[in-house]
Amino acid sequence: MQNITIGRYAPEEGKITRVHYDGDTEVRRSVDKAYAGWIEGIRDDGSTWILWLDDKGGPVSYWGRREESGAVIGDPIDLAP
Repeated sequence: MQNITIGRYAPEEGKITRVHYDGDTEVRRSVDKAYAGWIEGIRDDGSTWILWLDDKGGPVSYWGRREESGAVIGDPIDLAP
């Protein structure tokens, strides 16, 4: 693994944007404050992934592939119960 980044959203930062790419269209959605942060990584082959954290800091959604722009590809793997 080349790199891992961990980020946290402070409540005063307001809304954030999640970008989703389905292969044809890039869709931007506001993310509510239920997401407290993220962990993202770059594999040795240069491909990237991202894991969103819930308001308690636990993993909630994982995307195994992303576009160069950071947009996620496909549907997430839901990790929260």
